[in-house]
Amino acid sequence: MFGTKRNDTIQDKAEDFLEDAGKSISEFGREARHKADGAKKDMVKTLYSAAHTIRKEAREANASKDVREHADGVAKGFERAAHYLKKNSYEDIGDDVVEGVRANPWRTLAIIFIVGLVIGLLLRGGDQPQPQVQDNYRRP
Repeated sequence: MFGTKRNDTIQDKAEDFLEDAGKSISEFGREARHKADGAKKDMVKTLYSAAHTIRKEAREANASKDVREHADGVAKGFERAAHYLKKNSYEDIGDDVVEGVRANPWRTLAIIFIVGLVIGLLLRGGDQPQPQVQDNYRRP
């Protein structure tokens, strides 16, 4: 039959291409997961460090008892966040986010709006109008 060998060759090449693509996607997934794990570990360290720094600064500043208690409350919040990130998988975190959004959709929308507004203001910060320079020179 005409072209059977050619069709087999095309099919073999297509299968090889799909196999290579699958390997590439798997490798990309492993690399992304590894980078995400590194970022997660860095965030945990940063949160614990921030909690320590907040407490230290409040003590060294000889702040009032009320201020030290508030600083300790903020530090405890950072430590809880760090512990949560350290303990939970990405899937668990995703499930918790979905559950939180379903439980409080209006609060979620308000938070998204505020974060978007702040980011927009930060990005727009350099767009201050420049003063107009008057050209008093009259051309002949």
